[in-house]
Amino acid sequence: MKIVDITLSIFSLIAFSLVLHLDNSYAEQVQAPRNPDSAKECAICHYNWIDTFYIDGRGSDLVEYQTEKVAAKPEICFSCHDGSVVDSRARVYNDLRHKINKPPPANMNIPKIFPMDKDGNMQCSTCHTAHGVASEMGIEKTIFIRASNKDSGMCRMCHADKDGGPKFGNHPVGPSEMKIPQQLLDYGAVVGEGKNNIICETCHTVHGSPNESFLIESARNSRMCLECHADKNIFTPEGKRNHFHVINAVPGKVKIPADLINKGAKLGPNGEIICQTCHKIHNSTIETNLLLIKKDDKSGLCLTCHTDKQYLANTKHNLNHSAPDEKNLEGKTVKEGGLCSPCHLPHKEARQAGEGSDFTTQLCMSCHKKGNIAEKAIPADYKHPVDVNPFAIDNPDILLTTIGVKKEELKLPLFNKYGAQDINGTVTCATCHDPHRWRSDSTEGEINKDVKGDHTTSFLRRSSPELCSECHNTKFAIANSKHDIEKVAPEEKNYIDQTIAESGLCGVCHIIHGGQESYLWGRKMTTKSGFVAMDLCTSCHNDKGMASKKVIKEHSHPVNVSPSEKRLSTTLPLFDKNGKVSKEGVMACQTCHDPHRWDPAKIIKEDHSRDEGNSQNSFLRLENSPSPKLCENCHREQAYVEKTDHDLIVTAPTEKNIAGQTPSESGTCGVCHLVHNGKNKVKLWAQGFGDGASIMDMMCNTCHSDGGVAKAKIPQIDTHPDDMLITNAGRDIKGSPNFFPIFDKGTGNSSTVGNISCASCHAVHQWDPRFFVKGKGANIEGTSTDSFLRHQTYDLLCVDCHGLDALFRFKYYHDPEDRVEKATGPVIPSISR
Repeated sequence: MKIVDITLSIFSLIAFSLVLHLDNSYAEQVQAPRNPDSAKECAICHYNWIDTFYIDGRGSDLVEYQTEKVAAKPEICFSCHDGSVVDSRARVYNDLRHKINKPPPANMNIPKIFPMDKDGNMQCSTCHTAHGVASEMGIEKTIFIRASNKDSGMCRMCHADKDGGPKFGNHPVGPSEMKIPQQLLDYGAVVGEGKNNIICETCHTVHGSPNESFLIESARNSRMCLECHADKNIFTPEGKRNHFHVINAVPGKVKIPADLINKGAKLGPNGEIICQTCHKIHNSTIETNLLLIKKDDKSGLCLTCHTDKQYLANTKHNLNHSAPDEKNLEGKTVKEGGLCSPCHLPHKEARQAGEGSDFTTQLCMSCHKKGNIAEKAIPADYKHPVDVNPFAIDNPDILLTTIGVKKEELKLPLFNKYGAQDINGTVTCATCHDPHRWRSDSTEGEINKDVKGDHTTSFLRRSSPELCSECHNTKFAIANSKHDIEKVAPEEKNYIDQTIAESGLCGVCHIIHGGQESYLWGRKMTTKSGFVAMDLCTSCHNDKGMASKKVIKEHSHPVNVSPSEKRLSTTLPLFDKNGKVSKEGVMACQTCHDPHRWDPAKIIKEDHSRDEGNSQNSFLRLENSPSPKLCENCHREQAYVEKTDHDLIVTAPTEKNIAGQTPSESGTCGVCHLVHNGKNKVKLWAQGFGDGASIMDMMCNTCHSDGGVAKAKIPQIDTHPDDMLITNAGRDIKGSPNFFPIFDKGTGNSSTVGNISCASCHAVHQWDPRFFVKGKGANIEGTSTDSFLRHQTYDLLCVDCHGLDALFRFKYYHDPEDRVEKATGPVIPSISR
């Protein structure tokens, strides 16, 4: 019983004490606090509410005394959003975010519900609050913000001037027929309630944008705009170029005026033209398409940048003059759409593209084709090549240059496959023609449809022939030469009945639009040899042509033959049947002659149209005197004759050939061989004939005779017994050590059966058979090992008949005594006693 009482007494005491404790705690709670209670979590943000600071007015051992209210400071927000409570670094802090620590623009009206800090600056707390918000907003739309942001409503409260759509000079907002691209949504774009509802956050994000103006995706390369406006892209998904205004390209000749920049035009990071160069997305009060300059019938917006195109107005290319009723693909005439609109619309094709392999030519051919407004000015079938890279034409291994200018020095524009100027591009119509300017030397135009252009007008970038010289400058040495028709036949007319005064220097022979197939040839071809390159030359060089005094006749160097068939190689140009340069081609006049340059060694600017030619000029591709460089290019083995005893420039400089030329005039080779119009077919022989049993001996004896230039070198005997036929089978292989040629007695052609002639033992072009070198330029006395002799081996042809005595007979062949065998039996030595 006592235990129970004690227990109850203890329980009662505890219960009473508990009641007393509860009463005291409640009393403390209902008592008004002296200050904010740091025991609550308010002090996490309201740092200065900690009791030590607020009540005791002092710091602690850990921190200094804090008096400033820091609850709304960005650092306080970051103290939790740094990842310790919530990680907002990637979303808010690492990239661009709405400006803080700055006052709003002076002209911006900030509603009172968005407080500034004590200095009037925007802070996180301007838009956000950590305290309660109205429940009707919905937690998914609030994120502790001070007002509802449904459909970007909070953005519009401050940025009211960016709202209202095109009527107020801003990008459209609200429901749209255009579907918001999924890629934009993947980047973080937000769509308003309803179908395709464009709101501020469709393009902008307040937190976490790495791009300018807090955009979801950068507009500095037009990508942001093209996400929705893909139909404005200059490239199709397949990579084909649309005929739209270029974007994302650095302008070349065009300079964006400062006035346009001041009006709000923007460029890409490297100065590229972008969508915002012409369009102002917000606060554009000029035009419903948000353009920076109002559209007019004079294409004012276009000509703001393209000032060099303004001269189009007074030309035939202004359809106001030539075709005022013509409509573009938008259904507008030039008066309705503006000066540029017949050919150019910024975001769609203005005309149906014409034929052509390159983009730029297609633009021109959209009018210049049958059935269209410029059908009277259709380029003929044979015209200057287009869509070719001029610097990929020439073969550096061939002595023929088509393009004489370096790539970096070319002043005419080339264009790539997208129609943009590109130094690595190709030739197009616009390379030679400027469609916006009638003549290059004047801003005046020509609006009369009946006035035809000439080589000074016709929208050419330069007058011809200056235009031609921009690429083909190596051809202009033709001026003042015999091939300058203005000097030699000024009344002569080309294929389309133009004099040189009408056609220009080049147009006499080459017609850019309407010439004949090969080389745009502008003269009537009088021969049909089957080889075009030859027929070009004979257009003038014929008995009735203007070059009738320089007609090539019989006994001239072979043409239309392949050097490779003769086992010859050359770097001179060869031509196929169509006149095109080809390694497998044949020789033509142009193989040895450059019709555009009189002297291969120098450019002559003075008048030389009356000069008579020789082997040093005459339009030769290489000089042929005093060094026979032209002949040597094919006949390398024969070129060793230079500066030897057989080079008459060295040994007989006053001697003349049958054409009356001295060695320096004819060249080393021309002393013995006439390339054109010789009197002898055999070897194109340029001298008379001496005595001899065969044609080969007769040619040698021309000089090696009593009246000849080599009268000091007349052999006592130079013939082999005529009644013996010799065969050189096995020894007729040129280049082999035992080569011993035999020649036909009448024609001089190589043969395997015949008699020995001078050229059987002597290689008349090589002084010493052991050394493939040219001479020393002096008359040297020969020996039995040189003297133009061929190789001497123990396998001489002579061995077949003369056995061991062959070499002896070979050595003394020209000695009538010593070459004859003296004994008929073996030689028995005598014995002295």
